[in-house]
Amino acid sequence: MEIFINKRFNGPPNSGNGGYVAGLIAKEIGKCCEVKLVAPPPLEKKLLLKKSNENYELYDDETLVCIANTTTVDNDPCEFVSFSDALLGSKNGLSKFEPIHALPDCFVCGPNRKEGDGLRLFTGPQDLDSNPSEDDLVSTTWVPDKGLSSDGKHINSEYLWSAMDCPSGWSAHFGRHRNELEGQLVVLGKLAVEIIRVPKVEEKCIITAKYSDKSGRKILTNISMYSAEQELLANGNATWILIT
Repeated sequence: MEIFINKRFNGPPNSGNGGYVAGLIAKEIGKCCEVKLVAPPPLEKKLLLKKSNENYELYDDETLVCIANTTTVDNDPCEFVSFSDALLGSKNGLSKFEPIHALPDCFVCGPNRKEGDGLRLFTGPQDLDSNPSEDDLVSTTWVPDKGLSSDGKHINSEYLWSAMDCPSGWSAHFGRHRNELEGQLVVLGKLAVEIIRVPKVEEKCIITAKYSDKSGRKILTNISMYSAEQELLANGNATWILIT
């Protein structure tokens, strides 16, 4: 099975957004799964997805790019917040990180991306002056447009995976180890997502995420997506890698 990553869907400038790439792989697997990024996924190049025993492996020629396997997501969903509260979280996230964003052209969270091009998911807490020794719940809103849908009714699942990527990473900057991460870049290492229902076109969605723990360079976070009516649409967890 071939997978092609259009240059629109970058994370870092020259590689694919991890959540988007994971979502393409998950779509082929067709079940709840976990995707581990082994190497930066190249843009504008045909990649080969192979079944290997219990795993699925994505290759760029001979280079292993991703490993995926079916799994279950066992962590409890993150807390729900209202759409208006999530808008405040988004506003706070943008105001804090726009001036210092390390990847401003990222498909999911880049402030340089225009409406209808990037997802523009900016994620933050309700209070920017909260206790730094605690783990803040962060949130953002998402109203996916018809450009993210093949049937004109429901959002393609790879975009849901994309939306579950960056917000989970931003939660680390509002966790109890935030001072250690100040000014540091983290990149996605692994993402697991269970989809209960994909959003409809123009449906108001709320994404909440929370820092879980840190072990060396590995940072663990949880993330959930809800409808505005508090219906759980997806739940997941991520491992982020601190770049030193």
